[in-house]
Amino acid sequence: MAGPDFVHWQLTAVEQAGPFRLTIHHPQGVIVEYFTDSTAALLREQELEGLLVAARADGRPVRAGVTS
Repeated sequence: MAGPDFVHWQLTAVEQAGPFRLTIHHPQGVIVEYFTDSTAALLREQELEGLLVAARADGRPVRAGVTS
């Protein structure tokens, strides 16, 4: 986990039964993606957070708008 000082995210139901909006705020900007179910959104959050942490550990800048 990256920690709230580096990455914070929000999962919101656009309507009661979905779709679901995943918003991830990171030092270089914001990533917004939509999903038909919340489980897929949470799995994607883990994936994106892992990529952002790995990029930071490698010393590479995390480019705004890059999701994978």
